Amino acid sequence: MTWGREPSVILTTTNFIPGREIDNVLGLVSGAEKLGRGGTNNIEEKTAEAIERLTAAAQNIEADAVIDLRINPVQPAGQHGSDQNYSIFCYGTAVKLKSEMEQGVSKIK
Repeated sequence: MTWGREPSVILTTTNFIPGREIDNVLGLVSGAEKLGRGGTNNIEEKTAEAIERLTAAAQNIEADAVIDLRINPVQPAGQHGSDQNYSIFCYGTAVKLKSEMEQGVSKIK
């Protein structure tokens, strides 16, 4: 994924897409990527890769958008200190949107 480029799936942290109606909720999608020990050197790159995985999962189920997107660092259970293997985990709800034509028809009714 290249930041600033138009994504094939709309991604948002909100639970709606302004100006669009949700037609169908397809389910949870997620993506993860290991940061490695310490976990701070390449966090932006690894976050982008986790989002790429999430976007691919959404595309696989033909989603138009992912709403309520969340991005979290994950620490392995039971490990403490700077030698932990951190990960980035992102998840959200995949949805199908009504087409602009369908939205126009539903507003007329």
